[in-house]
Amino acid sequence: MKKFLFFSILLTTFCCFDNMYSVSANNISEYHQNYHLNAKSGFMNDIQSIFYDQNAKEYRLYYLHNKDFKLGGNGTEWESVTTKDFINFTNSGTAIEKYKTSSGDIASGTVYKDTENNLGFGKNALISYVTSYGNEGQTQNIWYSLDNGKTYKSYENNPIMKPSSKEANFRDPYVFKRNNMFYMYLAEGNKFGVYQSKDGKHFDYKSGIYDQVDHLGLLECPNLFEIKTTDTHEKKWVLLFGANGYERNETTGTYYVVGSMIDGVFTPETDARRVDDGSDFYGAKFMQTSDSQLLGLAWLGSWDYSKQIKTNTGNLGSMSLARILTLTSESNYKLRTSNFFTSNLFQNKLVNKTISLENSKKIVPNQEGYKTLYSQYMNDKSFAVTLNAKKSTVEFPTHIHIELENDDSYFKFDYDTTNGYYMITRTSNNVSVDSDAKVHYEKSHVANVISYDNLNVKLFVDNGSIEILFPETGETYSLAKFTKNENSKLSIKMNGNTDIKYTISK
Repeated sequence: MKKFLFFSILLTTFCCFDNMYSVSANNISEYHQNYHLNAKSGFMNDIQSIFYDQNAKEYRLYYLHNKDFKLGGNGTEWESVTTKDFINFTNSGTAIEKYKTSSGDIASGTVYKDTENNLGFGKNALISYVTSYGNEGQTQNIWYSLDNGKTYKSYENNPIMKPSSKEANFRDPYVFKRNNMFYMYLAEGNKFGVYQSKDGKHFDYKSGIYDQVDHLGLLECPNLFEIKTTDTHEKKWVLLFGANGYERNETTGTYYVVGSMIDGVFTPETDARRVDDGSDFYGAKFMQTSDSQLLGLAWLGSWDYSKQIKTNTGNLGSMSLARILTLTSESNYKLRTSNFFTSNLFQNKLVNKTISLENSKKIVPNQEGYKTLYSQYMNDKSFAVTLNAKKSTVEFPTHIHIELENDDSYFKFDYDTTNGYYMITRTSNNVSVDSDAKVHYEKSHVANVISYDNLNVKLFVDNGSIEILFPETGETYSLAKFTKNENSKLSIKMNGNTDIKYTISK
C-alpha cells in the first residue's frame, strides 16, 4: 500500500506534446535552454517534490532558487513551476520565501499530502517538510499550503527538529506515512537517519542506514519508493540519493540502492549504483506514476563548477529532461531509464543516412586513422542525434566518435566497441580558470554500457546540456555544457568499416 504517493496516473498523459518550446524565464541567459526548465532568474539547483494536480490536469514542482545570485546574495527559496508535459513550463511564483522566519533560508525537503488532516492544518493540506539554515544550524521545519501548493505558511512551532550541533549534517527530509506511522529519512553525513512520529510533528530517532552508502562521501536528498520489477513483478524498495563517487573515480551524482523494509526502516540488499552516469544529474527528485514506474528530474549541475561559470546576466541553472525509470531483476536489480520525455520534439529530420559496409571502405581516413562520416555546422541550439552501428566484419571499428565543437567549447563521445566502455571529454572557455572549477569540469570520465559489438545511442543536445540515452540498456549520461555560440560543428567518425546509420533531427 503506497500511502506516500500523491497521485497515481497513467503515462498516456504525455502522448500529446506541443511542438513549441515555451520555457519561462524572466531574463534569458547566455545558456538559456530551449526545451528544459531554466532558472527564473539568478541561480537554480536542487529539484523539490513533484505532484499531480488532478483538477488542473498539470504537474507542480519546485526548485531551489537564489534570486540574489548576481548581486552576491545567498540563501535559497522554493520556486514553484507547473507543467503538463515537462517540455513547456510556467513559473507560478515563490512558494516558500527565504529569511521569513528565524530558521533562515529554505533548502531541500519533500511534500506530503495530508488527506486525513493528521497534522491539523486542514484536509488535503500539503505539508512541506524542509530544512532551513540558520543560527541553530540545519533544522527541520514544517510549512503548509491550503491553496494546492502555490504558497506555504510557516508552522508556528518551528523548528520541529534541531541538530546535535550547529555544524552537524542534518538535512533534506523525506517523509512518508506507512501503517499509521510517519517516517522521516534525513541525510546525516555518511548515513541516513530514520525517524518516526505518530502525529507528523514530533519525531524520534529509530535507526540509521550505513553499509552500502557510507563509502560515497556526503549523502544528500533521499527518496524512497516501493515498486514492482517489470520482469518478475516482485515488490522491492528503492532508496535514491545524492552522493559523490570520488573514491570510485566517479563524480558527484544520483545513486540508488535496492532493498526491503521492516517497520519503516530500509535494509539495503545491493551495492549503490548510479541512476545516471553523467557528471551533472544531481539534487534529483522522483515521483511514482504507477506501481512499476518512477518519474525523475534533476538539476543539471555540480557544486564543483556550477557557480564558477562566466555570466553577464547572472542567470545559471536548468533542469534535466524528465525520464521514466523502471526496475528489473536482472543484474541483481537494475534501475533503468525507459525513455526521456521528448515525444513530439525533433520531428524535422535534417539528415537520415545509412552508410553501407562497402561505402564505408571508400572513405579516406585521416592521419589518425579516423573516417569522417558526417561533419556539418548545425546553426541550431537544440537538436537530436541517433546512431546505430552493428558488427558485421572483423573490420568493425574499435572506436566511434560523436563530436560537437563551438568556438568556445568542445564535446566528444568516444565509444570503444571492444569492451563497451565510452569516454566523455568536454572543454569550455566559459568556466572560470581562477579556481579548481575548470579542472573538475574538463576532466574526462569513463562509463560502460555492457555492449561490445552493437552501438545504439541517442544524444539530446540543447544550449546548456547534452543528455545521452542507450535505449537497449536503459543507461544515461547527462552533462552541462556552456557555450555562447549557436554555430555548432557536429562530426561523426569511426576508425574502421561497418554498416552504420545516423539521424539528425531538430
